[in-house]
Amino acid sequence: MYFRVNCLRKSIKLCRNYSYQLNQERITDFPNSHVTKGVAEHWNNVWNKKNDFYGPENSSFKMILPPPNVTGALHLGHGYTVTIQDVLARWNRMNGNTVTWIPGIDHGGIATQVVVEKYLLATKGLKKNDISKEEFSNELEKWKCQKENIINQQLKYLGASLDWSKEYYTMSKEHNNAVNEAFLILHNRGLLYRKNDLVNWSPALQSTISDIEVDTIDINKKTYLSLPGYNKKITFGEIYDVGFKVKDSNDEIIVSTTRIESMHGDTAIAVNPDDLRYCHLIGKQVYHPLRDIFIPIIGDKEVKINYGTGALKITPGHSRIDLEFAQKHNLQIIQVINEDGLMNENTKSYVGLPRYIARQKILDELTNIGALKEIKDHPMTIPICSRTGDIIEYIIKEQWFLNMKNMSLNAIDAVNNKQLIIDPPKYKKLWFERLDNIKDWCISRQLSWGHKIPAYNCYNNNESYWIVAKNYEDALKLCQIKYGNNFNIKQDCDVLDTWFSAGLLPMTTLGWPNKTYKNNYPLSLMETGHDILIYWVARMVMLCNELTGKLPFNEILLHGILCDSDGKKMSKSLGNVINPEWIINGITIDNLQNETIQNFNNGIINEQELKRANIVNLKNFPDGIPECGIDALRLTFCSLDIKNERVNFDVNECKTNKRFCNKIWQACKFVLLVTDDKQVTKPQVLSSTDRWILSKMSLMIYLVNENIQQRYFHRAVLAIKQFFYYEFCDFYLEATKLGLASDDKNIVDSHKWTMIKCLEVSLRTLSPFMPYLSDDLYSRLEKKLPGFLKITSLNEATYPTSKELDNNRDEKLEEKFDDVIKIVQSMRNILNHINKKFISSVDIIIDDEDDFKFYKANQDFIVSTSRINNLKICKTSDYKEQQDGIYTKECGCQIRYYLTDNNVVNQLKENVLNKRLKVEEKLNKLLDKLSTKKYIDITLEEEKLKNNEKVKTLQLELEKYPKFL
Repeated sequence: MYFRVNCLRKSIKLCRNYSYQLNQERITDFPNSHVTKGVAEHWNNVWNKKNDFYGPENSSFKMILPPPNVTGALHLGHGYTVTIQDVLARWNRMNGNTVTWIPGIDHGGIATQVVVEKYLLATKGLKKNDISKEEFSNELEKWKCQKENIINQQLKYLGASLDWSKEYYTMSKEHNNAVNEAFLILHNRGLLYRKNDLVNWSPALQSTISDIEVDTIDINKKTYLSLPGYNKKITFGEIYDVGFKVKDSNDEIIVSTTRIESMHGDTAIAVNPDDLRYCHLIGKQVYHPLRDIFIPIIGDKEVKINYGTGALKITPGHSRIDLEFAQKHNLQIIQVINEDGLMNENTKSYVGLPRYIARQKILDELTNIGALKEIKDHPMTIPICSRTGDIIEYIIKEQWFLNMKNMSLNAIDAVNNKQLIIDPPKYKKLWFERLDNIKDWCISRQLSWGHKIPAYNCYNNNESYWIVAKNYEDALKLCQIKYGNNFNIKQDCDVLDTWFSAGLLPMTTLGWPNKTYKNNYPLSLMETGHDILIYWVARMVMLCNELTGKLPFNEILLHGILCDSDGKKMSKSLGNVINPEWIINGITIDNLQNETIQNFNNGIINEQELKRANIVNLKNFPDGIPECGIDALRLTFCSLDIKNERVNFDVNECKTNKRFCNKIWQACKFVLLVTDDKQVTKPQVLSSTDRWILSKMSLMIYLVNENIQQRYFHRAVLAIKQFFYYEFCDFYLEATKLGLASDDKNIVDSHKWTMIKCLEVSLRTLSPFMPYLSDDLYSRLEKKLPGFLKITSLNEATYPTSKELDNNRDEKLEEKFDDVIKIVQSMRNILNHINKKFISSVDIIIDDEDDFKFYKANQDFIVSTSRINNLKICKTSDYKEQQDGIYTKECGCQIRYYLTDNNVVNQLKENVLNKRLKVEEKLNKLLDKLSTKKYIDITLEEEKLKNNEKVKTLQLELEKYPKFL
């Protein structure tokens, strides 16, 4: 019923109703609607040809893009990160800051090796051991080159304004030299050492893994799990009570354990000295039913009296807690499970059995000798290798470790002293907790893919010695100094944890260890997901601060984990991962399923994941995904509160934002239609309608800048939509119709100058969020509208500020127009109940003299935006009562609608009364519930707040219904 600037045809029709000339020739080369095809390619060529956009030296704002692993193409989570950083880069650039934003690729360590192994098995039937190390390395390198090219194209396609001249790769020669240099410095400072210690071990990978690669499964009772390498499901979620007889006594200690398979490694039974059940047994021995020896009973206050039976068997070779007990009490350390997950020679007859097959046989043996007392359901947290699905084994292995204590204290102090800002600040608690209790970092990995550890074992017949050196030649010289010519030398065959090389990136991407890095170091900001705050961000802070004496950045911005519309984290296992291109270009359901099948054929997902993905696709996208374009996708990302822990992404929001893109397009087209080539200067006197929209635009600009500064992108987007979608398109453009059709040149010029100004400023405001649409429209309009800058791209423009608009806020005027808009909205609401053709006239009756004058002066605004022509504004004192109609009340005014037919009034009355009764019934039912004592006493405050909002909503709905005269 009212103007929405959604399509050109409707705009033209409405304009002709007001009888003024439309300049059709100005839109002959302007497409009918927003077109996305080919736009990205065109503007990427423009942007990347002008290197000064993205590659200045000595920048005032510097970031690195968290490097995607070369495991595959970018998913939606990557697009989310890229968009957040690109908005900051573009906004800073337009605010006069020189910006360096550095792209890069991470070799991915374990992740890449695993995915390439799966690919070779799925496509060629080859296992890693079927080919030579050199052949496998070549396969890894081919995979890396292919995926790197895809990733870089995706980044450019997403509009990322990166400085490609500074692109890095974490396995490049330069980066490898920097990694070796860092290792050498840390070793020389006594921070790197080699020792036997307990590590996370993946038998399937045959490697140590970091904590971030360990997932957990929580179970509450007996549960069967499928594990790689086992034909049958394995039982978990049980605890076993085993009896240990006390030597030279009739006493027996019952010990509860969930790890029967490691019992051959037991070296003691521990009890709490305050436990009256066992304290008299401390110092005695018990007979071990499997090892056929006696082991000691020790006392330790760390043993929990109320956990299990209160007696704890100590198996230091396979438990971190037990290892600490063993070191404290000088107990023997025995390892009974090998690196391949098979039982070793310390388990007697069980040698060579897989650990969970051995478990059942051990249970059978304990049952036969009467040592197994009971089996019960028991809650467990099971550590799983995220790469293989295998269960982690804790084993003692000689590895390289990095001493983290002092580095972590410095990182804690930096946050406490506010040298380092963490945003959102709620993550400071995690920072303090994890760094205050940090353990030394095992940085060795037993992989084919990664940085070889720059350490060399130098040995002869009598002794061996580890030498750390940048390269083989330096190691050789050091060995000769120690042993002369009588020695052998061999480089450590392990590689470094990927997080070690990634932890150096703020330095290495800026040139470290060359001294030139100081010209650009440190970075301004580190933006990434909160899930890797400790695993990556903290390690960057600790390593870079240790190696340079300076923090690598002063601000950490953490975004939430991207989830689907149901709040589930996007993952292959859940089948809900979305490729950005599917949203940008659209995809049919058949092609969506074919993409999933292709991933299965390439070994990227397994059969179970394939089935789940197909089910999810059919449920969420039965008709496929429509083409939404890059700008709509970016705006959807920015509409999310990035500081929430979990951020729900809904593809339907992309569809809505595509419509917003088209709204902007049609608004620009409309302005072209009602203007001409004549230069319009700012009139001496602007109409109240123009002053109002300029004031609203000034407010919008203030809110957008303030919220980008505070990293609340969703609030900035909300301010933009409130202004452009609602105030500018829905009200202002409609309100100018009568003025543009008038003979008053000042009014016409006032409207034309203002609408052009609003468009020009709005496109600059939108640019960081929607760069393709903004540049495309700006380049078209600058050729035809005065007041637009003659520039290649909005990258060259300045970002709007309130100061630029002479701080032309007029809050009193805004308040007045807020009331006018409420009145118009009330009138529009009436038109939802009754067809406009049945309304003969409308009277707005006002008490207040000032309000009367204001509404009278802006009667054209009300007429144009309400689309009700026969409208009068009257003072209460001068108004003569009439009958047969309906009325509403709004902002101290009574709005009376007189209808052409009494039958219409009666029919409307019946319809409205029925609807009112339903709402009133719903409201009263809710109010009755909220007034009960039970509700008041036990309902949570959060639930009460939700219900109070429901009450307000229903009350507002009632107020919208018309009343009858």
